[in-house]
Amino acid sequence: MRRSTKHRLQGPGLALARGSVPLAAPAPPASAAGKYDGSKPMLCAVTAVSECTKDGACERSAPQEGNNLPGFVRVDVKAKLLTDNDGSGRKTEIKSSAIVDNQLMLQGAENGKAWSIVIASDSGIFGSSVVEDDGLFAIFGRCTIP
Repeated sequence: MRRSTKHRLQGPGLALARGSVPLAAPAPPASAAGKYDGSKPMLCAVTAVSECTKDGACERSAPQEGNNLPGFVRVDVKAKLLTDNDGSGRKTEIKSSAIVDNQLMLQGAENGKAWSIVIASDSGIFGSSVVEDDGLFAIFGRCTIP
């Protein structure tokens, strides 16, 4: 019997950043209208999390409540890395980045999971997902430039 999605996403590595099928090798994105275009490192706060199972049942939880998703994530598009902000050293590679309709799109893959983040280049508000074969996390928050 397989463990629940919530427990399987608690392995090593950065839980927020655990996978996606890369569309292309990462390159610095083209310039966007907003300041959250990936040209400078960002610090992103997780403000809401929902976990969904393959049958479509979803449950909201507070960040870091019953999971090891980081409360803050550093996004460095030029270095092609997402890293946690708690000093544990968790990180994952950004496999693809692009600006589409003034939104910064980031993707990666790790440990059998796909992840994707969409950051509004004008406000820093983001939506993201960590997906595997039988469930996902939907994660929302806001980024700032430190």
